[in-house]
Amino acid sequence: MKIILLHNPTAGNEEFPLSKITKSLEKQGASVIAQNSKEDNYEKVLDLSCDLILIAGGDGTVEKTLLQFRNTKYPIAILPFGNANNIAGSLDLTDYYKKIVGQFEKKDFRYLSIGKYKTREAKGWFLEGMGWGIFTALLLEKSRNKKMESDGEDKVSFGIENLIRLESELPVQDYTIKLDGRDYSGAYIWVEIMNTKQLGPRLELAPDADQSDAYLDVMLIKEHQKEELKTFLEAQKKGTEPSPFQTIKAKKINISTYLPFHVDDELVEHRTLYEGIPKVKVSLTKHQLKILKND
Repeated sequence: MKIILLHNPTAGNEEFPLSKITKSLEKQGASVIAQNSKEDNYEKVLDLSCDLILIAGGDGTVEKTLLQFRNTKYPIAILPFGNANNIAGSLDLTDYYKKIVGQFEKKDFRYLSIGKYKTREAKGWFLEGMGWGIFTALLLEKSRNKKMESDGEDKVSFGIENLIRLESELPVQDYTIKLDGRDYSGAYIWVEIMNTKQLGPRLELAPDADQSDAYLDVMLIKEHQKEELKTFLEAQKKGTEPSPFQTIKAKKINISTYLPFHVDDELVEHRTLYEGIPKVKVSLTKHQLKILKND
């Protein structure tokens, strides 16, 4: 069995145990090709044939790699080594490298859908979610103030604290929203489109989401729900708590607003605002990634 191991050596708060993982896989009978995902042209390693792609790192590494190879037919295993590990958490995956070969031989997989968006100017893909409101405001602040987050600070705690602060500062905004043709337009403080259960600093915004179905889960929070939102965010200080807000399942989503939005943990801002209110079209791709289960 041949495994291509893509890893981020700086993921998480500890040194990545590359030698330990490689030796364990080899003891299980696998042949391993290790590739640092931080290196230029790292993706060329997948010009080689393999039986399994093993991605080790945090959400940034996992997202970058999965979206880079979003059309691959190779099965994929994910080892969470980051701070939030939203994708692995949504898929109920742990650091199961000591039994990966056995798991692979069982041919026990689950499937991961990929979200896509399109505007007049651009198109892209996402795994966790995309949206407008508080989380986008947090990413905007971080992009404008590089000193907001120190390297040694817990990213999850940092995110929660600042989301709580932003909850009281963020204004209500008007959106034109169509979900599978039904009108949900109105004033909201947070609009989030979820593909997986978790987003950002380990926020479980869509506890009922199924990352393998044909639907995205849309969360719409109105002004009168601000106190409930504050309570939810405060509860995250003690550990991950599922969101109390109902989501709407939809296949085709159209949202019109001038506001910038986030795609996973990246910001997208409209460049041409003079041609009318920009519209963002959101749906799922047809191809799904095959993910090795954790027994």
